[in-house]
Amino acid sequence: MEGSVADPMQDGLFSIFDRLGPALDDIARISLNRGETLIEQGSAAGEMFLVQTGRLQVLRDGAELAEIGPGQVVGEIAFFTGEARTADVIAARDSVVLKLTRAEYHALCTAHPDLPQSIARDLARRLAETSAKVTAKPAPPLARTVTLLPVGTEGLDPAFVTALTDALSRLTTTRTITRDHAARALDADPKGAAAATWFNAQERAGGIVAYVADPDDTEWSEQVLRQADQVLLIGHAGAVPALSKLESFALSLLPESHRRLVLIHPERSAWVSGTEDWLDSRPVFMHHHTTLGADMGADDDIDRIARFLTGRAVGLVAAGGGALGALHTGIYEGLRRRGVTFDIFGGTSVGSAMAGAFAMGLTGDDINAQTGEMFVTHKALARLTVPKYGLLDHTHFDHYLRKHYTEGLVENLWVPYFALATDLSENAQRVIRRGPLWQAIRASAAIPAALPPFYDAEGSMLVDGGSMDNLPYRVMHRLKSGPNVVISFQRDGRQSFRVAYDKLPGRGPLLRRTLFRFGKRPPRAPGMVSVLMRSLLARQAGDALDLEADDWLIRPPVPKGTGFMDWKSHAKLYSVGLDTVDNLLDEPGAEDDARRHFIA
Repeated sequence: MEGSVADPMQDGLFSIFDRLGPALDDIARISLNRGETLIEQGSAAGEMFLVQTGRLQVLRDGAELAEIGPGQVVGEIAFFTGEARTADVIAARDSVVLKLTRAEYHALCTAHPDLPQSIARDLARRLAETSAKVTAKPAPPLARTVTLLPVGTEGLDPAFVTALTDALSRLTTTRTITRDHAARALDADPKGAAAATWFNAQERAGGIVAYVADPDDTEWSEQVLRQADQVLLIGHAGAVPALSKLESFALSLLPESHRRLVLIHPERSAWVSGTEDWLDSRPVFMHHHTTLGADMGADDDIDRIARFLTGRAVGLVAAGGGALGALHTGIYEGLRRRGVTFDIFGGTSVGSAMAGAFAMGLTGDDINAQTGEMFVTHKALARLTVPKYGLLDHTHFDHYLRKHYTEGLVENLWVPYFALATDLSENAQRVIRRGPLWQAIRASAAIPAALPPFYDAEGSMLVDGGSMDNLPYRVMHRLKSGPNVVISFQRDGRQSFRVAYDKLPGRGPLLRRTLFRFGKRPPRAPGMVSVLMRSLLARQAGDALDLEADDWLIRPPVPKGTGFMDWKSHAKLYSVGLDTVDNLLDEPGAEDDARRHFIA
Protein backbone atom coordinates (compact mmCIF):
# COMPACT_ATOMS: atom_id res chain seq x y z
CA MET A 1 0.00 0.00 0.00
CA GLU A 2 0.99 3.58 -0.52
CA GLY A 3 2.44 5.04 2.65
CA SER A 4 5.21 6.97 4.27
CA VAL A 5 8.37 5.23 5.40
CA ALA A 6 10.73 7.11 7.65
CA ASP A 7 14.22 7.82 6.42
CA PRO A 8 16.28 6.05 9.06
CA MET A 9 19.19 8.46 8.69
CA GLN A 10 16.88 11.34 9.65
CA ASP A 11 14.67 9.57 12.19
CA GLY A 12 15.43 10.39 15.82
CA LEU A 13 14.57 6.90 17.03
CA PHE A 14 16.94 5.25 14.59
CA SER A 15 19.79 7.56 15.53
CA ILE A 16 19.38 6.62 19.21
CA PHE A 17 19.58 2.91 18.46
CA ASP A 18 22.37 3.56 16.02
CA ARG A 19 24.37 5.11 18.88
CA LEU A 20 23.77 2.11 21.13
CA GLY A 21 26.28 0.08 19.18
CA PRO A 22 27.49 -2.93 21.19
CA ALA A 23 24.53 -2.64 23.57
CA LEU A 24 22.41 -4.23 20.85
CA ASP A 25 24.71 -7.14 20.17
CA ASP A 26 22.94 -9.40 22.64
CA ILE A 27 19.42 -8.42 21.52
CA ALA A 28 17.70 -11.26 19.66
CA ARG A 29 17.21 -10.70 15.95
CA ILE A 30 14.42 -12.22 13.89
CA SER A 31 14.60 -12.61 10.10
CA LEU A 32 11.23 -12.50 8.36
CA ASN A 33 10.40 -13.44 4.80
CA ARG A 34 7.81 -11.33 3.04
CA GLY A 35 4.34 -12.37 4.12
CA GLU A 36 5.43 -13.85 7.45
CA THR A 37 3.52 -12.77 10.55
CA LEU A 38 5.46 -11.13 13.36
CA ILE A 39 2.50 -10.26 15.63
CA GLU A 40 -0.99 -11.74 15.72
CA GLN A 41 -3.97 -9.64 16.76
CA GLY A 42 -5.21 -10.68 20.19
CA SER A 43 -1.96 -12.34 21.30
CA ALA A 44 -0.15 -11.52 24.54
CA ALA A 45 2.45 -8.75 24.50
CA GLY A 46 5.68 -9.65 26.22
CA GLU A 47 8.02 -7.74 23.93
CA MET A 48 8.21 -5.01 21.33
CA PHE A 49 10.28 -4.88 18.18
CA LEU A 50 12.63 -2.50 16.42
CA VAL A 51 12.81 -2.73 12.64
CA GLN A 52 16.42 -2.91 11.51
CA THR A 53 15.79 -3.49 7.80
CA GLY A 54 12.78 -4.04 5.60
CA ARG A 55 9.19 -2.92 6.08
CA LEU A 56 6.18 -4.17 8.05
CA GLN A 57 2.43 -3.68 7.59
CA VAL A 58 0.08 -3.18 10.53
CA LEU A 59 -3.32 -4.68 9.68
CA ARG A 60 -6.60 -4.87 11.54
CA ASP A 61 -9.30 -7.07 10.04
CA GLY A 62 -7.44 -6.89 6.74
CA ALA A 63 -7.31 -3.08 6.60
CA GLU A 64 -3.88 -1.45 6.65
CA LEU A 65 -3.42 0.94 9.56
CA ALA A 66 0.25 1.77 9.28
CA GLU A 67 3.51 0.92 7.59
CA ILE A 68 6.62 0.50 9.71
CA GLY A 69 10.07 1.15 8.28
CA PRO A 70 13.67 0.90 9.52
CA GLY A 71 14.32 2.59 12.83
CA GLN A 72 10.70 2.40 13.98
CA VAL A 73 9.23 0.31 16.75
CA VAL A 74 6.19 -1.95 16.45
CA GLY A 75 4.14 -3.69 19.10
CA GLU A 76 4.76 -0.90 21.60
CA ILE A 77 1.09 -0.11 22.38
CA ALA A 78 0.30 -3.50 23.91
CA PHE A 79 3.82 -3.65 25.33
CA PHE A 80 3.19 -0.50 27.38
CA THR A 81 -0.49 -1.09 28.24
CA GLY A 82 -0.13 -4.78 29.06
CA GLU A 83 -3.24 -5.58 27.00
CA ALA A 84 -3.57 -7.96 24.07
CA ARG A 85 -2.17 -7.06 20.67
CA THR A 86 -4.49 -4.72 18.77
CA ALA A 87 -3.48 -5.66 15.19
CA ASP A 88 -1.59 -8.09 13.01
CA VAL A 89 1.93 -7.17 11.90
CA ILE A 90 3.15 -8.81 8.70
CA ALA A 91 6.41 -8.44 6.79
CA ALA A 92 5.89 -6.42 3.60
CA ARG A 93 9.53 -7.07 2.65
CA ASP A 94 12.18 -9.51 3.73
CA SER A 95 12.95 -7.87 7.07
CA VAL A 96 15.12 -8.08 10.16
CA VAL A 97 13.76 -6.94 13.54
CA LEU A 98 15.21 -6.73 17.04
CA LYS A 99 13.13 -8.30 19.79
CA LEU A 100 13.18 -6.26 23.01
CA THR A 101 12.01 -7.82 26.27
CA ARG A 102 10.85 -5.63 29.13
CA ALA A 103 14.12 -6.13 30.97
CA GLU A 104 16.16 -5.20 27.91
CA TYR A 105 13.99 -2.14 27.27
CA HIS A 106 14.40 -0.87 30.84
CA ALA A 107 18.16 -1.40 30.67
CA LEU A 108 18.34 0.62 27.46
CA CYS A 109 16.23 3.41 28.97
CA THR A 110 18.60 3.59 31.93
CA ALA A 111 21.56 3.94 29.61
CA HIS A 112 19.75 6.33 27.24
CA PRO A 113 17.14 8.47 29.07
CA ASP A 114 15.93 10.09 25.82
CA LEU A 115 14.73 6.75 24.45
CA PRO A 116 11.13 6.91 25.85
CA GLN A 117 10.64 10.42 24.44
CA SER A 118 11.85 9.31 21.02
CA ILE A 119 9.48 6.33 21.03
CA ALA A 120 6.59 8.61 22.07
CA ARG A 121 7.40 10.98 19.19
CA ASP A 122 7.44 8.09 16.73
CA LEU A 123 4.14 6.77 18.09
CA ALA A 124 2.49 10.21 17.84
CA ARG A 125 3.62 10.64 14.23
CA ARG A 126 2.29 7.22 13.30
CA LEU A 127 -1.02 7.92 15.02
CA ALA A 128 -1.41 11.08 12.93
CA GLU A 129 -0.68 9.13 9.74
CA THR A 130 -3.16 6.42 10.71
CA SER A 131 -5.85 9.01 11.45
CA ALA A 132 -5.29 10.55 8.02
CA LYS A 133 -5.78 7.15 6.41
CA VAL A 134 -9.19 6.78 8.04
CA THR A 135 -10.58 9.52 5.78
CA ALA A 136 -8.15 9.13 2.90
CA LYS A 137 -9.53 8.14 -0.48
CA PRO A 138 -8.55 4.67 -1.64
CA ALA A 139 -5.80 4.72 -4.21
CA PRO A 140 -3.72 2.08 -5.95
CA PRO A 141 -0.28 1.50 -4.47
CA LEU A 142 2.54 3.61 -5.76
CA ALA A 143 5.66 1.74 -6.71
CA ARG A 144 8.90 2.26 -4.83
CA THR A 145 10.11 -1.16 -5.87
CA VAL A 146 8.98 -2.94 -9.03
CA THR A 147 9.93 -6.43 -10.09
CA LEU A 148 9.91 -7.15 -13.82
CA LEU A 149 8.90 -10.78 -14.29
CA PRO A 150 8.65 -12.50 -17.69
CA VAL A 151 5.65 -14.72 -18.27
CA GLY A 152 6.25 -18.35 -19.07
CA THR A 153 9.84 -19.51 -19.19
CA GLU A 154 11.29 -16.96 -21.61
CA GLY A 155 13.61 -14.21 -20.43
CA LEU A 156 12.79 -10.53 -20.53
CA ASP A 157 13.23 -8.57 -23.73
CA PRO A 158 16.25 -6.31 -23.03
CA ALA A 159 14.72 -3.62 -25.25
CA PHE A 160 11.68 -3.40 -23.00
CA VAL A 161 13.78 -3.22 -19.83
CA THR A 162 15.85 -0.40 -21.34
CA ALA A 163 12.80 1.49 -22.62
CA LEU A 164 10.95 1.27 -19.30
CA THR A 165 14.03 2.26 -17.31
CA ASP A 166 14.53 5.28 -19.55
CA ALA A 167 10.85 6.26 -19.18
CA LEU A 168 10.98 5.94 -15.39
CA SER A 169 14.23 7.88 -15.25
CA ARG A 170 12.55 10.83 -16.95
CA LEU A 171 10.12 10.96 -14.02
CA THR A 172 12.16 9.97 -10.97
CA THR A 173 15.48 8.55 -9.85
CA THR A 174 15.55 4.97 -11.11
CA ARG A 175 17.91 2.11 -10.37
CA THR A 176 17.62 -1.08 -12.39
CA ILE A 177 19.12 -4.05 -10.56
CA THR A 178 19.81 -7.42 -12.12
CA ARG A 179 21.11 -10.63 -10.57
CA ASP A 180 24.64 -9.74 -11.62
CA HIS A 181 24.46 -6.31 -9.99
CA ALA A 182 23.32 -7.84 -6.73
CA ALA A 183 25.87 -10.65 -6.85
CA ARG A 184 28.72 -8.17 -7.10
CA ALA A 185 27.36 -6.15 -4.18
CA LEU A 186 26.58 -9.15 -1.99
CA ASP A 187 29.46 -11.44 -2.89
CA ALA A 188 26.99 -13.75 -4.59
CA ASP A 189 24.98 -14.21 -1.35
CA PRO A 190 21.41 -12.93 -1.90
CA LYS A 191 20.22 -14.10 1.52
CA GLY A 192 20.79 -13.26 5.15
CA ALA A 193 20.89 -10.07 7.20
CA ALA A 194 23.49 -8.45 4.95
CA ALA A 195 21.29 -8.96 1.90
CA ALA A 196 18.23 -7.57 3.70
CA THR A 197 20.25 -4.50 4.68
CA TRP A 198 21.45 -4.04 1.11
CA PHE A 199 17.94 -4.35 -0.39
CA ASN A 200 16.65 -1.90 2.18
CA ALA A 201 19.41 0.57 1.28
CA GLN A 202 18.40 0.46 -2.40
CA GLU A 203 14.85 1.44 -1.54
CA ARG A 204 15.89 4.00 1.07
CA ALA A 205 17.84 5.94 -1.55
CA GLY A 206 14.53 7.15 -2.99
CA GLY A 207 12.95 7.05 -6.42
CA ILE A 208 12.12 3.66 -7.92
CA VAL A 209 14.08 0.43 -7.80
CA ALA A 210 13.35 -1.89 -10.74
CA TYR A 211 14.45 -5.46 -10.05
CA VAL A 212 14.85 -7.73 -13.08
CA ALA A 213 13.79 -11.31 -12.37
CA ASP A 214 15.58 -14.15 -14.11
CA PRO A 215 13.68 -17.38 -14.92
CA ASP A 216 17.01 -19.24 -14.82
CA ASP A 217 17.63 -18.22 -11.20
CA THR A 218 14.66 -19.08 -9.00
CA GLU A 219 16.35 -18.03 -5.77
CA TRP A 220 17.16 -14.53 -7.04
CA SER A 221 13.74 -14.09 -8.64
CA GLU A 222 11.85 -15.10 -5.51
CA GLN A 223 14.05 -12.77 -3.49
CA VAL A 224 13.23 -9.73 -5.62
CA LEU A 225 9.54 -10.64 -5.78
CA ARG A 226 9.52 -10.48 -1.99
CA GLN A 227 10.95 -6.95 -2.25
CA ALA A 228 8.31 -5.72 -4.72
CA ASP A 229 5.61 -3.11 -4.22
CA GLN A 230 4.34 -4.16 -7.61
CA VAL A 231 5.13 -6.89 -10.09
CA LEU A 232 4.94 -6.38 -13.83
CA LEU A 233 4.13 -9.63 -15.62
CA ILE A 234 5.62 -9.05 -19.06
CA GLY A 235 4.88 -11.14 -22.11
CA HIS A 236 4.62 -11.03 -25.88
CA ALA A 237 1.04 -10.94 -27.18
CA GLY A 238 -0.20 -14.08 -28.83
CA ALA A 239 -0.63 -17.58 -27.50
CA VAL A 240 -0.97 -17.58 -23.73
CA PRO A 241 1.69 -19.73 -22.04
CA ALA A 242 1.04 -21.78 -18.94
CA LEU A 243 1.90 -20.15 -15.64
CA SER A 244 5.51 -20.63 -14.68
CA LYS A 245 6.49 -21.56 -11.13
CA LEU A 246 7.75 -18.02 -10.61
CA GLU A 247 4.47 -16.55 -11.81
CA SER A 248 2.54 -18.83 -9.48
CA PHE A 249 4.82 -17.71 -6.65
CA ALA A 250 4.20 -14.05 -7.54
CA LEU A 251 0.42 -14.52 -7.72
CA SER A 252 0.42 -16.19 -4.31
CA LEU A 253 2.69 -13.56 -2.77
CA LEU A 254 1.33 -10.25 -4.07
CA PRO A 255 -2.37 -9.30 -3.94
CA GLU A 256 -4.12 -8.52 -7.19
CA SER A 257 -3.91 -4.77 -6.44
CA HIS A 258 -0.11 -5.05 -6.71
CA ARG A 259 0.01 -6.83 -10.08
CA ARG A 260 0.09 -5.45 -13.61
CA LEU A 261 0.27 -7.20 -16.96
CA VAL A 262 2.25 -5.76 -19.87
CA LEU A 263 1.67 -7.24 -23.33
CA ILE A 264 4.20 -6.42 -26.04
CA HIS A 265 2.77 -6.42 -29.57
CA PRO A 266 4.71 -6.73 -32.83
CA GLU A 267 2.97 -3.67 -34.30
CA ARG A 268 0.33 -1.12 -33.50
CA SER A 269 -3.22 -1.67 -34.77
CA ALA A 270 -6.66 -0.18 -34.16
CA TRP A 271 -7.53 -2.96 -31.72
CA VAL A 272 -5.49 -5.72 -30.14
CA SER A 273 -6.88 -9.20 -29.63
CA GLY A 274 -6.71 -12.05 -27.17
CA THR A 275 -6.24 -10.00 -24.00
CA GLU A 276 -9.22 -11.71 -22.39
CA ASP A 277 -7.37 -15.03 -22.30
CA TRP A 278 -4.36 -13.44 -20.65
CA LEU A 279 -6.50 -11.81 -17.98
CA ASP A 280 -8.38 -15.04 -17.30
CA SER A 281 -5.11 -16.83 -16.60
CA ARG A 282 -3.38 -13.98 -14.76
CA PRO A 283 -5.73 -11.79 -12.66
CA VAL A 284 -4.19 -8.32 -12.37
CA PHE A 285 -5.23 -4.86 -11.20
CA MET A 286 -4.55 -3.31 -14.61
CA HIS A 287 -3.02 -4.29 -17.92
CA HIS A 288 -1.07 -2.29 -20.50
CA HIS A 289 -0.38 -2.73 -24.21
CA THR A 290 2.81 -1.60 -25.90
CA THR A 291 5.04 -2.05 -28.90
CA LEU A 292 8.80 -1.72 -29.10
CA GLY A 293 11.28 -0.22 -31.50
CA ALA A 294 10.46 2.38 -34.10
CA ASP A 295 6.75 1.59 -34.24
CA MET A 296 4.65 4.73 -33.95
CA GLY A 297 3.34 5.16 -30.43
CA ALA A 298 5.80 2.80 -28.75
CA ASP A 299 7.39 5.55 -26.67
CA ASP A 300 3.96 6.84 -25.65
CA ASP A 301 2.95 3.36 -24.48
CA ILE A 302 6.06 2.89 -22.34
CA ASP A 303 5.78 6.41 -20.93
CA ARG A 304 2.18 5.63 -19.97
CA ILE A 305 3.27 2.61 -17.95
CA ALA A 306 5.90 4.71 -16.21
CA ARG A 307 3.32 7.36 -15.32
CA PHE A 308 1.02 4.76 -13.79
CA LEU A 309 3.87 3.34 -11.72
CA THR A 310 4.96 6.75 -10.42
CA GLY A 311 1.50 8.17 -9.73
CA ARG A 312 1.50 10.62 -12.64
CA ALA A 313 -1.01 9.02 -15.01
CA VAL A 314 -3.40 11.54 -16.56
CA GLY A 315 -7.10 10.66 -16.64
CA LEU A 316 -10.22 12.08 -18.24
CA VAL A 317 -13.54 11.73 -16.40
CA ALA A 318 -16.71 12.38 -18.42
CA ALA A 319 -20.11 13.05 -16.84
CA GLY A 320 -23.53 11.93 -18.01
CA GLY A 321 -25.74 14.46 -19.72
CA GLY A 322 -27.36 13.15 -22.90
CA ALA A 323 -26.77 15.36 -25.92
CA LEU A 324 -24.52 17.60 -23.83
CA GLY A 325 -21.91 14.87 -24.34
CA ALA A 326 -20.86 16.73 -27.49
CA LEU A 327 -19.25 19.24 -25.12
CA HIS A 328 -16.99 16.42 -23.92
CA THR A 329 -15.86 15.87 -27.48
CA GLY A 330 -15.01 19.54 -28.04
CA ILE A 331 -13.09 19.79 -24.77
CA TYR A 332 -11.17 16.59 -25.50
CA GLU A 333 -10.27 17.74 -29.00
CA GLY A 334 -9.26 21.18 -27.74
CA LEU A 335 -6.93 19.65 -25.14
CA ARG A 336 -5.58 17.16 -27.67
CA ARG A 337 -4.66 19.99 -30.02
CA ARG A 338 -2.81 21.67 -27.15
CA GLY A 339 -0.67 18.58 -26.61
CA VAL A 340 -2.52 16.92 -23.71
CA THR A 341 -2.37 13.13 -23.80
CA PHE A 342 -4.45 10.88 -21.57
CA ASP A 343 -3.49 7.57 -20.00
CA ILE A 344 -6.97 6.39 -19.01
CA PHE A 345 -10.56 7.36 -19.82
CA GLY A 346 -13.78 6.77 -17.93
CA GLY A 347 -17.30 8.05 -17.68
CA THR A 348 -20.97 7.62 -16.91
CA SER A 349 -23.85 7.41 -19.42
CA VAL A 350 -23.05 9.56 -22.47
CA GLY A 351 -19.71 10.23 -20.78
CA SER A 352 -18.93 6.52 -21.07
CA ALA A 353 -19.77 6.68 -24.79
CA MET A 354 -17.53 9.65 -25.47
CA ALA A 355 -14.72 8.28 -23.29
CA GLY A 356 -14.95 4.99 -25.18
CA ALA A 357 -14.51 6.81 -28.48
CA PHE A 358 -11.52 8.68 -27.05
CA ALA A 359 -9.98 5.38 -25.93
CA MET A 360 -10.46 4.03 -29.45
CA GLY A 361 -8.18 6.81 -30.66
CA LEU A 362 -10.78 8.76 -32.64
CA THR A 363 -10.34 12.50 -33.08
CA GLY A 364 -12.94 14.98 -31.94
CA ASP A 365 -13.90 15.71 -35.56
CA ASP A 366 -14.48 12.00 -36.19
CA ILE A 367 -16.64 11.64 -33.08
CA ASN A 368 -18.65 14.77 -33.88
CA ALA A 369 -19.42 13.42 -37.35
CA GLN A 370 -20.44 10.02 -35.96
CA THR A 371 -22.62 11.70 -33.32
CA GLY A 372 -24.54 13.45 -36.10
CA GLU A 373 -24.91 10.26 -38.08
CA MET A 374 -26.08 8.21 -35.10
CA PHE A 375 -28.40 10.59 -33.28
CA VAL A 376 -29.55 13.07 -35.94
CA THR A 377 -29.55 11.18 -39.24
CA HIS A 378 -30.62 7.80 -37.83
CA LYS A 379 -32.34 9.04 -34.64
CA ALA A 380 -30.81 6.30 -32.52
CA LEU A 381 -32.51 7.62 -29.37
CA ALA A 382 -35.74 8.90 -30.89
CA ARG A 383 -37.64 5.79 -32.04
CA LEU A 384 -40.58 5.22 -29.69
CA THR A 385 -41.88 1.76 -28.95
CA VAL A 386 -44.71 0.12 -27.04
CA PRO A 387 -43.86 1.26 -23.50
CA LYS A 388 -43.58 -2.16 -21.85
CA TYR A 389 -39.82 -2.31 -21.13
CA GLY A 390 -38.99 1.28 -21.97
CA LEU A 391 -40.20 4.26 -23.96
CA LEU A 392 -37.53 3.95 -26.65
CA ASP A 393 -36.71 1.13 -29.04
CA HIS A 394 -33.50 -0.25 -27.59
CA THR A 395 -32.84 -2.51 -30.59
CA HIS A 396 -32.49 0.56 -32.80
CA PHE A 397 -30.06 2.15 -30.33
CA ASP A 398 -28.12 -1.10 -29.89
CA HIS A 399 -27.67 -1.45 -33.65
CA TYR A 400 -25.82 1.86 -33.91
CA LEU A 401 -23.80 1.24 -30.77
CA ARG A 402 -22.59 -2.00 -32.34
CA LYS A 403 -21.87 -0.27 -35.62
CA HIS A 404 -19.76 2.54 -34.19
CA TYR A 405 -18.06 0.71 -31.33
CA THR A 406 -17.80 -2.65 -33.12
CA GLU A 407 -17.66 -5.90 -31.17
CA GLY A 408 -14.26 -5.00 -29.70
CA LEU A 409 -13.59 -5.72 -26.05
CA VAL A 410 -12.72 -3.08 -23.47
CA GLU A 411 -9.58 -5.03 -22.55
CA ASN A 412 -8.43 -4.88 -26.18
CA LEU A 413 -8.32 -1.09 -26.26
CA TRP A 414 -4.82 0.38 -26.35
CA VAL A 415 -5.62 2.79 -23.54
CA PRO A 416 -7.28 1.77 -20.23
CA TYR A 417 -10.98 2.59 -19.96
CA PHE A 418 -13.94 2.12 -17.64
CA ALA A 419 -17.68 2.72 -17.78
CA LEU A 420 -19.82 3.17 -14.68
CA ALA A 421 -23.25 1.55 -14.47
CA THR A 422 -25.69 0.99 -11.61
CA ASP A 423 -26.30 -2.66 -10.69
CA LEU A 424 -29.92 -2.94 -9.51
CA SER A 425 -29.34 -6.59 -8.63
CA GLU A 426 -27.04 -5.51 -5.83
CA ASN A 427 -27.96 -1.82 -5.49
CA ALA A 428 -24.34 -0.93 -6.06
CA GLN A 429 -22.03 0.67 -8.57
CA ARG A 430 -20.64 -1.53 -11.33
CA VAL A 431 -17.31 -0.44 -12.78
CA ILE A 432 -17.04 -2.14 -16.17
CA ARG A 433 -13.50 -2.77 -17.37
CA ARG A 434 -13.96 -5.92 -19.44
CA GLY A 435 -16.30 -7.25 -22.11
CA PRO A 436 -17.69 -5.75 -25.34
CA LEU A 437 -17.25 -1.98 -25.38
CA TRP A 438 -20.69 -1.35 -26.86
CA GLN A 439 -22.30 -3.34 -24.05
CA ALA A 440 -20.39 -1.38 -21.39
CA ILE A 441 -21.73 1.84 -22.92
CA ARG A 442 -25.24 0.43 -23.33
CA ALA A 443 -25.35 -0.55 -19.64
CA SER A 444 -23.91 2.77 -18.48
CA ALA A 445 -26.42 4.72 -20.59
CA ALA A 446 -29.58 2.74 -19.81
CA ILE A 447 -31.72 5.67 -18.67
CA PRO A 448 -34.39 4.17 -16.38
CA ALA A 449 -37.82 3.95 -18.06
CA ALA A 450 -36.48 5.46 -21.30
CA LEU A 451 -34.49 2.32 -22.16
CA PRO A 452 -34.73 -1.22 -20.82
CA PRO A 453 -31.96 -2.18 -18.40
CA PHE A 454 -29.03 -4.12 -19.79
CA TYR A 455 -28.98 -7.72 -18.51
CA ASP A 456 -25.56 -9.34 -18.46
CA ALA A 457 -24.59 -13.00 -18.60
CA GLU A 458 -24.38 -13.19 -14.79
CA GLY A 459 -27.99 -12.11 -14.41
CA SER A 460 -27.30 -8.55 -13.27
CA MET A 461 -29.74 -5.76 -14.08
CA LEU A 462 -27.67 -2.71 -15.11
CA VAL A 463 -28.97 0.83 -15.61
CA ASP A 464 -27.55 4.30 -16.10
CA GLY A 465 -24.51 4.95 -13.93
CA GLY A 466 -25.83 8.41 -13.20
CA SER A 467 -28.39 6.82 -10.89
CA MET A 468 -25.59 6.54 -8.33
CA ASP A 469 -22.74 8.69 -9.59
CA ASN A 470 -22.95 10.96 -12.59
CA LEU A 471 -19.35 12.17 -12.27
CA PRO A 472 -17.20 9.12 -11.47
CA TYR A 473 -13.96 10.84 -10.50
CA ARG A 474 -13.84 8.77 -7.31
CA VAL A 475 -13.66 5.64 -9.44
CA MET A 476 -10.74 7.20 -11.29
CA HIS A 477 -9.05 7.97 -7.98
CA ARG A 478 -9.36 4.29 -7.01
CA LEU A 479 -7.74 3.21 -10.25
CA LYS A 480 -4.75 5.53 -10.25
CA SER A 481 -2.90 8.43 -8.73
CA GLY A 482 -2.15 11.55 -10.75
CA PRO A 483 -3.99 14.51 -12.33
CA ASN A 484 -7.38 14.24 -14.01
CA VAL A 485 -9.48 16.41 -16.29
CA VAL A 486 -13.00 16.20 -14.84
CA ILE A 487 -15.80 17.48 -17.08
CA SER A 488 -19.10 18.27 -15.40
CA PHE A 489 -22.40 19.74 -16.65
CA GLN A 490 -23.70 20.50 -13.17
CA ARG A 491 -25.11 24.00 -13.11
CA ASP A 492 -24.86 26.37 -10.20
CA GLY A 493 -27.92 28.11 -8.87
CA ARG A 494 -31.58 27.75 -9.65
CA GLN A 495 -32.93 27.17 -13.15
CA SER A 496 -36.42 28.47 -13.90
CA PHE A 497 -38.97 26.69 -16.09
CA ARG A 498 -41.65 29.09 -17.31
CA VAL A 499 -44.33 26.51 -18.10
CA ALA A 500 -48.07 27.14 -17.83
CA TYR A 501 -48.95 23.97 -15.96
CA ASP A 502 -52.70 24.26 -16.54
CA LYS A 503 -52.03 24.40 -20.29
CA LEU A 504 -50.30 21.02 -20.43
CA PRO A 505 -52.60 18.88 -22.64
CA GLY A 506 -54.05 15.56 -21.60
CA ARG A 507 -54.24 12.31 -23.55
CA GLY A 508 -56.82 13.34 -26.15
CA PRO A 509 -55.16 16.54 -27.39
CA LEU A 510 -51.76 14.88 -27.38
CA LEU A 511 -53.01 11.95 -29.47
CA ARG A 512 -54.68 14.28 -31.95
CA ARG A 513 -51.54 16.39 -32.18
CA THR A 514 -49.40 13.29 -32.68
CA LEU A 515 -51.64 11.79 -35.36
CA PHE A 516 -52.65 14.87 -37.34
CA ARG A 517 -49.92 17.43 -36.65
CA PHE A 518 -52.23 20.41 -36.63
CA GLY A 519 -54.03 22.47 -34.07
CA LYS A 520 -52.69 24.42 -31.16
CA ARG A 521 -49.15 23.61 -30.18
CA PRO A 522 -48.67 22.48 -26.57
CA PRO A 523 -46.60 24.74 -24.28
CA ARG A 524 -42.86 24.31 -24.44
CA ALA A 525 -41.78 22.09 -21.53
CA PRO A 526 -39.06 19.51 -20.89
CA GLY A 527 -39.89 16.06 -22.27
CA MET A 528 -40.07 12.83 -20.31
CA VAL A 529 -36.49 11.76 -20.97
CA SER A 530 -35.19 15.20 -20.05
CA VAL A 531 -37.08 15.08 -16.75
CA LEU A 532 -35.71 11.59 -16.10
CA MET A 533 -32.19 12.84 -16.74
CA ARG A 534 -32.67 15.78 -14.40
CA SER A 535 -34.08 13.46 -11.76
CA LEU A 536 -30.97 11.28 -11.97
CA LEU A 537 -28.75 14.28 -11.43
CA ALA A 538 -30.83 15.99 -8.76
CA ARG A 539 -29.69 13.97 -5.76
CA GLN A 540 -26.04 14.69 -6.52
CA ALA A 541 -26.47 18.37 -7.32
CA GLY A 542 -25.82 19.47 -3.76
CA ASP A 543 -22.90 17.13 -3.09
CA ALA A 544 -19.59 18.88 -2.55
CA LEU A 545 -16.86 17.70 -4.92
CA ASP A 546 -13.87 16.24 -3.09
CA LEU A 547 -11.45 16.43 -5.98
CA GLU A 548 -7.72 15.91 -5.59
CA ALA A 549 -5.43 18.93 -5.66
CA ASP A 550 -4.19 18.11 -9.18
CA ASP A 551 -7.65 17.52 -10.66
CA TRP A 552 -8.85 20.10 -13.17
CA LEU A 553 -12.62 20.63 -13.08
CA ILE A 554 -14.05 21.99 -16.33
CA ARG A 555 -17.67 23.15 -16.43
CA PRO A 556 -18.40 24.27 -19.99
CA PRO A 557 -21.18 26.80 -20.57
CA VAL A 558 -24.37 25.19 -21.85
CA PRO A 559 -26.10 27.36 -24.48
CA LYS A 560 -29.47 28.60 -23.31
CA GLY A 561 -32.34 26.40 -24.41
CA THR A 562 -30.15 23.34 -25.07
CA GLY A 563 -31.68 20.22 -23.55
CA PHE A 564 -30.43 16.74 -22.73
CA MET A 565 -32.01 15.30 -25.90
CA ASP A 566 -31.11 18.15 -28.25
CA TRP A 567 -28.87 16.05 -30.49
CA LYS A 568 -29.30 18.44 -33.41
CA SER A 569 -27.12 20.90 -31.50
CA HIS A 570 -24.14 18.52 -31.40
CA ALA A 571 -22.01 20.58 -33.81
CA LYS A 572 -22.73 23.78 -31.91
CA LEU A 573 -21.90 22.10 -28.59
CA TYR A 574 -18.72 20.66 -30.08
CA SER A 575 -17.61 24.19 -30.99
CA VAL A 576 -18.50 25.43 -27.50
CA GLY A 577 -16.27 22.72 -26.05
CA LEU A 578 -13.38 23.78 -28.29
CA ASP A 579 -13.89 27.41 -27.32
CA THR A 580 -14.01 26.47 -23.63
CA VAL A 581 -10.49 25.06 -23.80
CA ASP A 582 -9.19 28.07 -25.71
CA ASN A 583 -10.75 30.47 -23.22
CA LEU A 584 -9.33 28.57 -20.25
CA LEU A 585 -5.82 28.14 -21.62
CA ASP A 586 -5.52 31.59 -23.14
CA GLU A 587 -5.70 33.17 -19.68
CA PRO A 588 -2.28 34.41 -18.48
CA GLY A 589 -0.21 31.53 -17.11
CA ALA A 590 -2.99 28.96 -17.59
CA GLU A 591 -1.27 26.95 -20.31
CA ASP A 592 1.99 26.86 -18.37
CA ASP A 593 0.11 25.51 -15.36
CA ALA A 594 -1.68 22.91 -17.49
CA ARG A 595 1.61 21.96 -19.12
CA ARG A 596 3.15 21.14 -15.76
CA HIS A 597 0.35 18.73 -14.95
CA PHE A 598 -1.08 17.43 -18.20
CA ILE A 599 1.25 17.97 -21.14
CA ALA A 600 4.10 15.54 -21.58
